[in-house]
Amino acid sequence: MTPTQEKFCESNLIAAYVDGELDGDLAQRFEEHLQTCEPCRVELRLHRLFICELDATLTETEMPMPRDFSRIIATRASTDMRGVRTGAENRKALGICMILALIGFALLGATARETIFLVAGRFVTTVIGLVGFAATAIYETVAGLAVVFRVLSRKIIVESGSLGPMIVVLAVAIILLTRLLSKYHRTSATE
Repeated sequence: MTPTQEKFCESNLIAAYVDGELDGDLAQRFEEHLQTCEPCRVELRLHRLFICELDATLTETEMPMPRDFSRIIATRASTDMRGVRTGAENRKALGICMILALIGFALLGATARETIFLVAGRFVTTVIGLVGFAATAIYETVAGLAVVFRVLSRKIIVESGSLGPMIVVLAVAIILLTRLLSKYHRTSATE
């Protein structure tokens, strides 16, 4: 036997040849090999005979399928896993899953902690900034009103030299003060 003949004999080309899966050049070389190799011809004949018998058997006998056959097979395949794994393997798999879950939660917690502190820090900084802005605005408003009242009072009282405008301002202030005190007493009495 030549090395080429041994290569054809050792490889499983007969099934591919019968099924028509060999390309043209390889199929031609295999046919040339069959002319000189009796064991391969016998094997080819047996293979073709097997295919014919299998085809005849499958077409002659009608095998009844149970009702909902595919659903039953799918259900059993997905639910009937008894005996596939031993108890030790199940416990080991459960332990590995728990360890991986704990590691995952720890990593998520570390990431979330940093994010929460970052968000909380920004929130506190924003609130402090807003409170500082409001306090500054109120202080500046009161200071501005004080300057305006001081200028107006000086203009009205000192420069005019009369006591009349001062008495009017004092009367308005007393009226406003009494109204504020009465409102305070009313609200404290209702509480």
